[in-house]
Amino acid sequence: MTNRQKHSTIGAGAVIALALLAASSAASSQLYVRDEGRLHETSYSGSEFHEEGQATGTLPGKLYASFNYTGASLTVTAQFTLMGNGWSLTGHGTGTLHNANSASPSFSGPATITGGTGRYAHAHAHGELYGVFYRRDHYALTVQTLGELHY
Repeated sequence: MTNRQKHSTIGAGAVIALALLAASSAASSQLYVRDEGRLHETSYSGSEFHEEGQATGTLPGKLYASFNYTGASLTVTAQFTLMGNGWSLTGHGTGTLHNANSASPSFSGPATITGGTGRYAHAHAHGELYGVFYRRDHYALTVQTLGELHY
């Protein structure tokens, strides 16, 4: 191997190491999140449903949520907490209800992470919340969140 080949190899290795360092330092402060939760109703009062279940995806954990489902105004509001091993995230969202008269109305709208604990103690995010209510299955719910989490 010539000196020029050695220099090129060392140079390429240094660029890759710097790129990995940059990626890991960026990853320690922000994370693109795509999670899905399959929830079941635990209680309800009027138009407010309390649900819980498992979330899978970027941040798997136990998901607890309260949804206020108002068919007349076609609005869904949500408060939620996602808990993992030694951390939690809390937030809220609103959505517009689609196909309100169907057996499985869906909703979509903005969501905001307002805080957390553990490694996500300073978390904040703005993203999207999607969901489907299954009326025939005691208001079981599937939700999906997408967004970039800063912590």
